[in-house]
Amino acid sequence: MTEPRRRVLVTGTDTMLGAAVQSALSATGARVLGTCQAAPRTQSVASASIVAELTDPEQVRAAVRRAAESMEGLDTVVTAHALPFVATLDELAMEAFWCHVDTALTGTFLVAQATAEVMRGEGGRMVLTTSRWHRGGHGLSAVAAAAGGVVALTKTLTRDFGRFGIGVNAVAVGCVDSEWSICDAADSGSTAPAGRGTVTQIARLIEILSRSSLGAAVGQIVNADGGSSRNRV
Repeated sequence: MTEPRRRVLVTGTDTMLGAAVQSALSATGARVLGTCQAAPRTQSVASASIVAELTDPEQVRAAVRRAAESMEGLDTVVTAHALPFVATLDELAMEAFWCHVDTALTGTFLVAQATAEVMRGEGGRMVLTTSRWHRGGHGLSAVAAAAGGVVALTKTLTRDFGRFGIGVNAVAVGCVDSEWSICDAADSGSTAPAGRGTVTQIARLIEILSRSSLGAAVGQIVNADGGSSRNRV
């Protein structure tokens, strides 16, 4: 089945994963807009980017609305804006803990909520990215709390949005060369049987999960970590 040309919003195109997702989806012929935390340095990127603080509900709604108006609709949203935060419990300040949780979890919730308002009636797909460290790890209290929240959120959004034709899946990323490598390093016992991956590989997986032709394949957490995870979520 040939997929129609998709209209896609990717959050965090100023991260390694977000940029890879933007490239992968653009390569399929999709129209892609991205959000970033600060104005891009190059004009070519700026033309396809919306600056927004994703912990601010009004900025999130405005960004999603702007993307939908620019592309005359929205078929897919991918959240890839979160960055890691590593600190042991005795060093972890509450301000830093909540800063990470708000960015990774609250920001994901706000984007999903705003996107659902746009997609309602026409349907679409959401692919949320999170960390394999929802299972916990040394120095990863903030990361684990946020990642576990995104896992639970994926299951809940599927039930809330399914009747509107909106499918939600998530990718739990680990053992991939990106900004998140610091989390793998924090867990000295972390191994990947299939070796370390790349953000390009993860982006290809996200592209597949964003296809409307997947139909009922929703509410799933796909571990993408070189086979290091042995759990089902």
